[in-house]
Amino acid sequence: MADKENQFHTLWVELQDTFKLNVDYAKLTLAEKLTVLLSTASVALLLFVLVSLAMFFLSLAVVRWIATGVGIMWAYFIMCGFYVVVLSLIVSFRKQLIVNPIARFVSRLFFNK
Repeated sequence: MADKENQFHTLWVELQDTFKLNVDYAKLTLAEKLTVLLSTASVALLLFVLVSLAMFFLSLAVVRWIATGVGIMWAYFIMCGFYVVVLSLIVSFRKQLIVNPIARFVSRLFFNK
């Protein structure tokens, strides 16, 4: 009888150790995934800022170039119209351009080993 109780006690200790190891593994996996997610988000934010600055200066250059032919005011209107068209295209195709790639990245990150 004592041998059976000792086996149950050993089994219980083994189950507790296994549970603790699984919890630790889950914590490490979560830390790894969050690190990848946050580093990707910070790189994307930095890239967004740099591309925005580049687009701003490129837009100014294009406005100056267009202004030689149609005048400065019309050049700014043309550039504004271009950005309105780009914005409407992005809003129209937001699922394909923004939502789906982010969903694929997050699902691949958290559900693939």
